Amino acid sequence: MSTLGQVRIRVPGALARGSVARARALLIHPNERVERKHGKSVDRNYRFVNRVVVNYLGRDIAEFATSTSIGENPSFGFAFRATESGTLKVTFFDTHGGRFEGAAEVKPA
Repeated sequence: MSTLGQVRIRVPGALARGSVARARALLIHPNERVERKHGKSVDRNYRFVNRVVVNYLGRDIAEFATSTSIGENPSFGFAFRATESGTLKVTFFDTHGGRFEGAAEVKPA
C-alpha cells in the first residue's frame, strides 16, 4: 500500500478568531484486525492505530486511545477554539512503532 501513513486534515476555511471549529483527520492505514480460523483466533502480531494526539499552537489539546475496534483508514473528528493563526498537527501512532503526522494551517480572521 503506497499511501500507508498518509494523513489528511480538514479545517474550515473561514474562521472567526475565538470561535470553536470542527476539524477532521483521516489516516490511510489497514488496521489489521483479529482473524479467526475454525472458530479460534489466529496468533498474529496485529498492526492497528492505538493512539492519536492533536496539537495546536505547540500544545497538545486532545489525545485518543483506540483499539482494534476502529476500522481501516480511521477518521477522527474533534473541536478546538481557533484563538490565533498557527499549525494544527495530528499524530497517529500504531502498535508497530509507526508514527504518521499531518498538519494544517489555521487562519482565523
